[in-house]
Amino acid sequence: MRYSTIEGMLYSVMTGVGDAYIPAAAVALGASNFLIGLLSALPQLFGAMLQSVSLTAIRTVKSRKMLSVAASLLQAVSYLLIIGVMLWPGELSVEFLILFFSIGSALTMMANPGWSSWISDIVPENERPGFFANRNRMMQLTLFITTFAAGLLIRQLQLQFAAAVAFAAIFAVAFLARLLTGVMHLRTDDVGYEVQLIREIWLKHLFQLPAYRNELWFLIFMALMNFTVQFAAPFFTPYMLNELGFDVGILGFLTAISVVTKIVCFPYWGSAIDRFGNRTVLVATAFAASVAPVMWLFSKDLLFLALFQVFSGFVWSGFDLASFNYALAMVGRELRPSFISKYNQFNGFFYAAGAVSGGIFLAYFGTVSLFGFSGILLVFLISGALRLGSAIIFAPKLAITREIENTSGQRAMIFNLVAVYPTQGAVHNVVNGWDFTKKIVERGTLHTRRMLKSGLGTTGDLLREGEMKLTKVMKKKRL
Repeated sequence: MRYSTIEGMLYSVMTGVGDAYIPAAAVALGASNFLIGLLSALPQLFGAMLQSVSLTAIRTVKSRKMLSVAASLLQAVSYLLIIGVMLWPGELSVEFLILFFSIGSALTMMANPGWSSWISDIVPENERPGFFANRNRMMQLTLFITTFAAGLLIRQLQLQFAAAVAFAAIFAVAFLARLLTGVMHLRTDDVGYEVQLIREIWLKHLFQLPAYRNELWFLIFMALMNFTVQFAAPFFTPYMLNELGFDVGILGFLTAISVVTKIVCFPYWGSAIDRFGNRTVLVATAFAASVAPVMWLFSKDLLFLALFQVFSGFVWSGFDLASFNYALAMVGRELRPSFISKYNQFNGFFYAAGAVSGGIFLAYFGTVSLFGFSGILLVFLISGALRLGSAIIFAPKLAITREIENTSGQRAMIFNLVAVYPTQGAVHNVVNGWDFTKKIVERGTLHTRRMLKSGLGTTGDLLREGEMKLTKVMKKKRL
């Protein structure tokens, strides 16, 4: 288990020095606003598409450990290719950087379900809360330090070398960190695994069956929130670098502020959810999220922007945790893996659509002025208005679910999903993986514990239970 903690810290290094600065590198290569939107969209789009083949990959490789090793190595190779793009002596299209980064990120998303179930088999059930709490504390600290330090390092390197060389040096660290995660996977014990049948909930069921109406409203609400957020989110980096004239050091500083705010506020939101419920926190933070991009319209001062980042980190830590818990509470244990998988796929497409739409708007309507704002600032304004509209229309339709309470240790485990892996979305790392909630870990029945052990879907007990119920129904019909 020690190797898993080291692996998590190395992943945070890659995220802090690599993923966090890919948009800045694209700007340095002269990427247009449309391409910046594409850079945000394609990893999520590819990842959503590959979610449907994650089980097939596990069946084919027949080893969750080797699948995780392969994903680590392939993403490391993608960083080598990105370094090649940055150091290419002639002009090399920024589209190659976007393509390599998207493929590497998507392959990791595809392998995450297998990794989740593998690690849940390795860690004894009674040790999981303490182990993951400690693991994530180390990851949080590593992520904050590396994000902040990378910005300062790039800033210093740019004083002596070209910007492309400075970014290449930082991405070399990301490459080594991701390569070493593969080494840590190799040193971790393997556990035999057999993919079992799982009950499916299809998208057509959500749209056609009244029994799934609450799930449908939640899915639409989250999809629209993702769309409206990504309409603006990719363009904060080019806004700071190009329009405000900030250097990469300040960019790293502002990014790190958001990260550390999430770390500090996460326990607060966990307590708020325990007290007021998932729906209350989800709705409140959805309305607050509409204010976050609009604040950037009224000041260009670094101090105020830092305060804006504190507010943003505070709001999104609550929204991410509440939406995660809400998704888990929407359906029963036996349908949860399938529902979360569909949730990720659906939201992945809207996530991508939002980023692309923002890029297209800037490409074709970048000179349009509204209320004195144009370009990226107008995109921020529209994003805030769309978020507010989505919250007003769909928040009242969200059903009150059964609440899932989390202890401090289990909140730390969930932090792994909503803060430590910011480039992969809130719940991509839990698809078909662990169920961290208190009712599952502490009150789980025999078939639930078996589901945790396999990490994927329902067990033979559940299938037999369903068969018994079906038999009873058929007998009644015959009578």
